[in-house]
Amino acid sequence: MALCFRPLTLGDIPCLRRYFTRQPARICDSTVGGTFLWRDMYRTEFCEHRGTLLLRSRLTDGQEIYSMPMDGDVPAALRMLREETDGELCFFAAKEDLPVIYSLFPRSRREVVLNAADYLYRADDLKELRGKHYAGQRNHISQFVRKYPDWRFTPITEDMLPQVRAFFARFVEEHDKAAESFREDERKVSEVLDNYALYGFLGGAVWAGEQIVSIALGETVGDTLYVHIEKGDTDFHGSYPMIVREFSRFAAGDGIIYINREDDAGDEGLRRSKLSYKPCDLLEKYLVRVPAL
Repeated sequence: MALCFRPLTLGDIPCLRRYFTRQPARICDSTVGGTFLWRDMYRTEFCEHRGTLLLRSRLTDGQEIYSMPMDGDVPAALRMLREETDGELCFFAAKEDLPVIYSLFPRSRREVVLNAADYLYRADDLKELRGKHYAGQRNHISQFVRKYPDWRFTPITEDMLPQVRAFFARFVEEHDKAAESFREDERKVSEVLDNYALYGFLGGAVWAGEQIVSIALGETVGDTLYVHIEKGDTDFHGSYPMIVREFSRFAAGDGIIYINREDDAGDEGLRRSKLSYKPCDLLEKYLVRVPAL
């Protein structure tokens, strides 16, 4: 039976959200934000089949790649995809997915996807920033508090969105990067702000007086908070450590053990920054190639 895939659209979030709440892996790609924010860049399509969600995207070279099936009978869905696909079958997978793939397709080959590992932190570490490892972050926060004694953190609410948009417009103007990934990030942050209730993210902002200087938006799934968007005005020294700490305290509530701050996309500056917060794990992702029948 031929599977019918169609492009993933913003309007599909309400009916598909339930699938993303049942994933064992803690990678950001298995969340609403990680999937929908990059759906256009990777031309993501979906198919619901017998209680299972199937997602199919395309690499930059045009090759089709499937995400691991979500919910339902995963082994049956994998076998069906093998039967439905001519030639090599490719999966994007987390470490937790590898055993089931190899049990069904022992001749599969895997390779680590470069610059795609998610940085995973213990929530309590980012909430408190205790110990000598976080001395630098605490110092930046102290400088910020001294310089801006009227600072505050607030959750992002619908009535605040005009001010958040104004902050983001300043951010984009100051970071006029030509890379398509930056442009896509710009488009999707604007999309989230324009469809805040639909995305259903938690959001927070740090203020210096009456001006927003940093924001973060994300979602919780299981025991993990996923930070999908994090922006700061570096003219306000300490704006990034402030939003990391304050958003963690706000959004990582009861039952949240880990915080996933996503990958570094190969950016050396971002890599150094994320490593400085001492991740407890780097969640590698794999491209698994299942040979043709």
